[in-house]
Amino acid sequence: MEKNLVFKKFAVVIVLMLGCAMAWAQSASISLSEDSALFNYNLLIGGQSFGRSEFGAGFLFNQDKNYLLEVGLQVKDEAGTQVPGLTVGLGGKFYGATLTDLKDDQDVMALAIAGMLRFAIPRYERFALRADVSYAPNIVAFLDAERFWELAFRAEFEVLPTAAGFIEYRQFTVDLEKANTVDIDAGVRLGIYITF
Repeated sequence: MEKNLVFKKFAVVIVLMLGCAMAWAQSASISLSEDSALFNYNLLIGGQSFGRSEFGAGFLFNQDKNYLLEVGLQVKDEAGTQVPGLTVGLGGKFYGATLTDLKDDQDVMALAIAGMLRFAIPRYERFALRADVSYAPNIVAFLDAERFWELAFRAEFEVLPTAAGFIEYRQFTVDLEKANTVDIDAGVRLGIYITF
C-alpha cells in the first residue's frame, strides 16, 4: 500500500514537471546514478540588460527513500569579452526534503544562495565544464536542518544543437539537529538535457 502511494505521488510530480517543461521550459534534464534519479527543468522568465532570469525546479529520489524538491531563480549572463565562453549565474534556491533512511524520519527545508559557472571551451565549443554551489546557513535552514549545501561539477558534450550528454558529480548534504552530517544523495551521475 505504502509503495503504491509513493509511486502515485512520484507519477503526479513527473507528469506535472514534464507538462510544464513541454509547455514553457527552455531546458529539461534527467540524470541517473546506480541508486537515484534527478529530474530538472528550467524556464526563461525574462531577459534584462544585466542578464537573463531563469526559474528552475527539480525532483530527486533514491533507493534510501530520500526525496528532495528544489525550486530556484538565477540571473545568468556572459562574464564579458575578457573571458569568452564563461557564463556566470547568481540567485537563490529553496529546498525541501524528507529523509526516511535514518532511525527517525527527518524533514528539511532551506533557503540557499546559489552560484553557477559554465565555461564553453572556445576552440571546442561543443564541450563545456560547469560548477554549481548552493549554501544555506543555520539562520535559513528549517525543521530538522541546521545547514544545507549542494555541490556539483559537470562535463558536458553537445551531441545535437538542442541536446547534450553529461557526466557529473553531485552532492546534497545537510547538517541535522538530531544527527550528524548526512548526504541526502552523493555520487557520479550520467545525464542528458534537451533545450527547446
